[in-house]
Amino acid sequence: AAVDQVLATATGRQGSVVDVTHSWAHANGRVVDIEDAPLAAGVFGQWISFPDRELVQVGQGVVGRDRTIAHELGHMVLGHRGLPVAEFAAEHVRAVPPELVARMLQRSCGADELTHSDDRWPQDELAAERFAALLVRRLRAGRRDRPSWSPYVDDALG
Repeated sequence: AAVDQVLATATGRQGSVVDVTHSWAHANGRVVDIEDAPLAAGVFGQWISFPDRELVQVGQGVVGRDRTIAHELGHMVLGHRGLPVAEFAAEHVRAVPPELVARMLQRSCGADELTHSDDRWPQDELAAERFAALLVRRLRAGRRDRPSWSPYVDDALG
């Protein structure tokens, strides 16, 4: 249903994930900037919310660029908020080697096989990844105006 809602706001500009992202942001009174950035090893993308705009950073050289942008858009659409950096660090980061932190932050590009029972993944990450898979699949298929039963078919097919 969230993918249908996003595509409905993108009328006339549904050619790419970037177009859909900008259209969704505009329809919600926001601005989304998308930029390539040197991110840590194993981090494909990140979303940073500012009072006046959203920023999606995509790791330089990421193969699944559209999928990464769609994943970050999924976090926005689904209302995931995360934690302020200082609060997150205070709660979760202890004196550990940087390699361990990088490994903990990794996610698999194009991982359609993940399910809600996979307890290695936070639920917000699973939801954003599922959103990304459905959005990219629908854009590639060219099926933007879908019947109301289409989310059920997508859910059944994974």
